[in-house]
Amino acid sequence: MSELRDKVLEALKRVKDPELNRDLVSLGMIREVEVSPEGRVRMVVALTTGGCPLKRQIAEEVKRAVDAVEGVSGVEVELSVMTPEERARIFGTRPKKEHLGIRDVRFVLAVASGKGGVGKSTVTVNLAVALTRRGFKSGIMDADLYGPNIPLLMGFLEEERPEVVAGKIQPPVRHGVKVMSFAFLAPPGQPFIWRGPLVGKALREMAEVVEWGPLDFLLVDLPPGTGDAPLSVCHTYQPRGVILVTTPQELSVADVRRCAKMFEDLGVPILGLVENMAYLRVEGQTIPVFGEGGGERLSRELSVPLLSRIPLEPEINRRGEPVVLSPESEAGRAFEELAEKLITAVFGS
Repeated sequence: MSELRDKVLEALKRVKDPELNRDLVSLGMIREVEVSPEGRVRMVVALTTGGCPLKRQIAEEVKRAVDAVEGVSGVEVELSVMTPEERARIFGTRPKKEHLGIRDVRFVLAVASGKGGVGKSTVTVNLAVALTRRGFKSGIMDADLYGPNIPLLMGFLEEERPEVVAGKIQPPVRHGVKVMSFAFLAPPGQPFIWRGPLVGKALREMAEVVEWGPLDFLLVDLPPGTGDAPLSVCHTYQPRGVILVTTPQELSVADVRRCAKMFEDLGVPILGLVENMAYLRVEGQTIPVFGEGGGERLSRELSVPLLSRIPLEPEINRRGEPVVLSPESEAGRAFEELAEKLITAVFGS
């Protein structure tokens, strides 16, 4: 098997990245090459960017090259994404994704759902506050142009606006978390009626003009769907991973399933799944208001961990007071546990 693995790596030295014109092995893009006794080869190819437009071409060329090696009976190619540090070694400078405003952010993580109304923003807010309570420097980028609710959940007044210093937006702070939202850029109640190209341009500009400073975590609250906004975020911010939020009901699960496929195609790792509004507890009785088992079934289907089941509580969306700050709340404790599991997923046990 060792001999066959060497032959596979030798064959991959003839496969080049179409943009860099260097072979994948020397670039460090080939990971976890495993060869079974039957000659089946499994490998991970780490792309230089999550939104790489040539990822399918690269995967196909890798598969063809390995298929042609004598003794190989099958090939499985998985796509991943390089870390900023790995990209820096390739390009010789800080990688292209390191836009001015996010150059000192350690981990960019996306929070997505595929549909609205499942509590994605609530999960983002409480997770960011929980991480801050554990000593991490955290921020939230509210990238939902069509329903930017993060400022409301964090307790900002409608008339509050971030300070601008030397042309750079300084994100205001609540509960120890830095926050930026498109809601700060429009009059109260005024919608953003923008087409796709404008959405992408706005998100790219946000990565340049918002001065986040040193952060451990920047959570990007994505809008629903699989359109221009999440694609622009993945291309510009290049998240290290994504947390998917669903409710137990099948309608939500179906949308999250499609959302997961988008991130798979983009090469963004799914860190885990959060089942929100999982149940309502009344006088000791557990009531599955929106059904039950959807999150668990989807986690098995996607082969990703179910990070948390968040109960439905009346006080969970109390304005300006994230429920994670309430030690007597079962939902608050669930968000604390979610933060612990996320830290383990990012840093390892």
